[in-house]
Amino acid sequence: MKFKQVIYILCISCSLLVDFKSLNAASLVNGNDLALSIRNTIPSENNSIAASMEVTLKNRKRINTSLTIETKLLSQDEFLTTYKSSPPNNTTWKIKRKIKEKNKYQIQPEKNNSEKNIYIGLANSSFTLADLGLEFLHWPIQKTIRKQRRKSRLCHVLESKPFKQASEEYSRVLSWIDEKSGAIIAADFFDSNNNLLKRFSVKGLTKIKGLWQVDELEMRDYKNGTKSRLKLRY
Repeated sequence: MKFKQVIYILCISCSLLVDFKSLNAASLVNGNDLALSIRNTIPSENNSIAASMEVTLKNRKRINTSLTIETKLLSQDEFLTTYKSSPPNNTTWKIKRKIKEKNKYQIQPEKNNSEKNIYIGLANSSFTLADLGLEFLHWPIQKTIRKQRRKSRLCHVLESKPFKQASEEYSRVLSWIDEKSGAIIAADFFDSNNNLLKRFSVKGLTKIKGLWQVDELEMRDYKNGTKSRLKLRY
């Protein structure tokens, strides 16, 4: 099973820099090394994907927004991911990632308080810029707490925490990282009371030319009772 296309959507790698095979089966990968290996991954090529965001509200009403997702290499250690919505929304969200540096975010048209804007949903969804940029992997506390099967895949379960929640939307994040591909296939986001706020998961898979490609990502928002699905068209 191949999760290659996830890298263009969530900046997630399919190959980690940590040598998992050299570890004893009972050993746990160092959490800081695991987070660093994902943060430091650069895609191998430019890419453009047509997509749509489907949001199901608590009252069952659905909101659909067409998107174009583009990944552009800026240098050997830097790339830009752009999400563009079609008219009449005409909004652009940008995430610039560079090895050993913090992510840079931009929304056009520009809005006030850009720091808080990274926690505003993309196209009315529960996917925020901070989620898509894997901002939680930049937090100071990264700990691998166990190995566990998720969606029939053996995963490293990584717990990420900030020093203080004051400037963050979440108090901690648990992510399930596929041991073989290095892709995050699920993640749980918690508030300051340790209540589950949101749950991310890889949903749809399509076989293209003999390879499995991710074609649907889901984010469930338990606080607002909504479900957001990012669907990719190849």
